[in-house]
Amino acid sequence: MLIFRATLAYMNTHLYEELEHLSIAERRSLGEALIVSAESEASAPLITEVQRTELRSRLAHHRANPDEPGVTFSQLKAKLQAAPR
Repeated sequence: MLIFRATLAYMNTHLYEELEHLSIAERRSLGEALIVSAESEASAPLITEVQRTELRSRLAHHRANPDEPGVTFSQLKAKLQAAPR
């Protein structure tokens, strides 16, 4: 993780130095391209169709078997926090 952070810090510094050398027109063009890119990503669906299908399947299973034991959010959170990273 430390190597990743050091690499990221170097990349950010290097990127900033490169950006400083761009002309005003180039920086403006880059900024506009970034905005267009962000807007197109923002309009993308939050989940894929495969994920949507899986969620619908799980919900249907739960509705058909409401007495089947589940997992509380607290239990899930504790399990995820205890998992090795």
